[in-house]
Amino acid sequence: MLPVRTSEEPRAVEPPAMRIRALTRSAAVALVVSWTAADAHAADLAVVATVQPAAMLVRAVGGEQIAVTSLVPPGASPHTFEPRPGDVAALAGAALLVAVGDGLDAWTLRLRDAAGRSPPVLQLLDVPGADPLPAAPGETRGDDRRDPHVWLDPIRVRDALAPALAARLAELDPGDRAGYGERLAAFQTRLTALDDEIRHTLAGHGRAYLPFHDAWRYFAARYGLHAVGVVEESPGAEPTPRELAALVAAARHARVPAILVEPQLSPRLARVLADELGIGLVVADPNGDPRDPARARYEDLMRWNARAFARALGSPAP
Repeated sequence: MLPVRTSEEPRAVEPPAMRIRALTRSAAVALVVSWTAADAHAADLAVVATVQPAAMLVRAVGGEQIAVTSLVPPGASPHTFEPRPGDVAALAGAALLVAVGDGLDAWTLRLRDAAGRSPPVLQLLDVPGADPLPAAPGETRGDDRRDPHVWLDPIRVRDALAPALAARLAELDPGDRAGYGERLAAFQTRLTALDDEIRHTLAGHGRAYLPFHDAWRYFAARYGLHAVGVVEESPGAEPTPRELAALVAAARHARVPAILVEPQLSPRLARVLADELGIGLVVADPNGDPRDPARARYEDLMRWNARAFARALGSPAP
C-alpha cells in the first residue's frame, strides 16, 4: 500500500513586494554596471526572457546579434523561482522582456518595475493566434487564468509565437528587418518538419500517459494524447490517499509503462507511485537546458520530449 504522509511545517515566506524592494537595494551597484555594459555593446540587442524556452525562440529568430538572457536558470522551475539581485540589473539594460504571461512569471513585471529603466514586454500568451488553453484545475491561483506552457506546441510556435517575436525584434532593429524575416521563414520550415517527425515518433504507441506535473496539455492536444491523471496538480501539492488510489487504478487500466517526471522537480513521490505500480520513471523536460546539447535548442528539446513520451505512453487499445 502507498504510505500516508503528513505535510511538512510550512516555512515563513517573505512577501513578494518586500523581496522585490530588497533586490532593488542590493542591486544598485549592479545597475550602474549594466547600463555601462549596455552602452559599450550597443551593436547587440539585449533581450531578457523569463524562461529558457522563450530564450530559445528568441535565438532562433533573432540570430547572433541578439544577446539573450534567461532569468530562470537551467535546472530551476519557473513555478518556484525567486528573483536574484542580478536579475534587476539584467532587466535595466534590456531592450525587450519576453515573458510567458499569467501566473508562471507574473513576478517579472514587479521585477521590471523595480529596475527603473523598464523594457517593453512581449507576453507570449497574448500574441495573436496563441489561443491559450485554460489553466489546469490545480494551477488556478491568482493570475493563473491560462495554461502557460504554450511553447510545447510546435505549431503554435510556428504560426503565432515565432512571427510575433520576429516582428517585435524587427521593430527594435529595423536595419536587419530582412534578416529577421529570413530567419523566421527558415525556423517555420524546420518546425513543420519537426511536427511531422514528432508524429512519426509517437506513431504505433498508445495515447495515455501519466505526468508528474500537468505541463503537457498543449503537446497532448496537438498529438492526440490524454493524461490519465497527474501526480501533483501544482508543485508541492501532494495528492490525498484517495487521489493516489485513483491514479493507481487509472494507470493500471491504461497500462502506462512509466511516469513522466521533470528534471526541475523532485521525483520522490513519483518514485513511490511507480514502485506501487511496478513501472519506471521517464524524464521529460518542458524547459530545456542550454548546458545539454540534446536540450539546448527548441527543436532538439521537442525531439527529446517526443522520444520520452514514446517510452511512457500506454499500450495501444487491442
